[in-house]
Amino acid sequence: MLQAWTYQLLTDAFGPIPMADALTGTDNLSPGYDSQQAVYGKLVSMLQGATAQMNGGAGPNGDQVYGGDMAAWETFANSLLLRVAMRMSDVDAAGAKSAGEAAIAGGVIGTNAENAVFPYIDAAPNNNPVNEANKTRNDFAASNTMIGFLTALNDPRMSIYYNASAADGLYVGEVYGLDETNAALTPDAVVSQPGASVLAGDFPGIFMDAAQVSFLLAEAAERGWAGAGDAEANYNAGVTSSFEFWGADGAADYLLQADVAYGSAAGTFSERIGRQKWTALYMQGQEAWAEYRRMDFGVLLPCADGSLDGDGGVPSRMKYPLDEQTLNGASYAAGLVTLGGADALETKLWWDVN
Repeated sequence: MLQAWTYQLLTDAFGPIPMADALTGTDNLSPGYDSQQAVYGKLVSMLQGATAQMNGGAGPNGDQVYGGDMAAWETFANSLLLRVAMRMSDVDAAGAKSAGEAAIAGGVIGTNAENAVFPYIDAAPNNNPVNEANKTRNDFAASNTMIGFLTALNDPRMSIYYNASAADGLYVGEVYGLDETNAALTPDAVVSQPGASVLAGDFPGIFMDAAQVSFLLAEAAERGWAGAGDAEANYNAGVTSSFEFWGADGAADYLLQADVAYGSAAGTFSERIGRQKWTALYMQGQEAWAEYRRMDFGVLLPCADGSLDGDGGVPSRMKYPLDEQTLNGASYAAGLVTLGGADALETKLWWDVN
């Protein structure tokens, strides 16, 4: 389960990755790369195999996520399978639909009580890493991109995601993508920093939550997948679950705004769902980045002072670590062939077709 979760994060960051030959220790020090298409096929098999082995009852002792509740783990597995299926929906529509419908039929996360989260505690060394980092540096700032988006929609979550700036009590984002010299010119007090909930030692690590699953179901409904329900109802449930998770009031009023309501918000269903999903994925940055690339809903901007690498646009992937080039050179070179492009930030992944 968590192995599949990790492999998806890796392939969605880099593209082709060692999978079939990985995790063999000293038996294979030069693992070959699987194409991203192959990785996704194996993820479907892994997750379907995992759910087939689960039959409820009590799991192992020491389970920090669900306390040994295997029925809950099965729900998580189906939710992750739904995410995997949706990620491949633009390049393998039939395979995605088959896997997605099986996931929905098996039962997915429906409430925040079912969220798959890792429970950090207040005390070091088992506190949230963001909380620990904030003890020695306080220059984590909101971006002007996020503040501008939340402000335009009168989003009540802004006051939970961020603190008002110490200088004037307003919500102010730092210009996104400044170089180190220009960023140093901004005093910490004049920009908004993360809110108390985000910086709490016991803020959980999120594997999968109800808001994300509801937005997946909204998209599945638009794509005509069986069992997905109504797109608008799922969209509303996604927004509402996010508000509930963060302890924000006013979800119903927020959803009545013309720029938020499913029937009147601008754009295609992918853009409408994508923008709200991106907002709800705060503190799940890698997942938000993946959905930005797949769903093409805009919002993100290139770095203000230009990129350190690449064409200056929003990156489509991460470059492979230098260690791969020097210690696993032959497999790295073969992996670039399956990537279908250069080891560059702007090379698109298999599922990123738009």
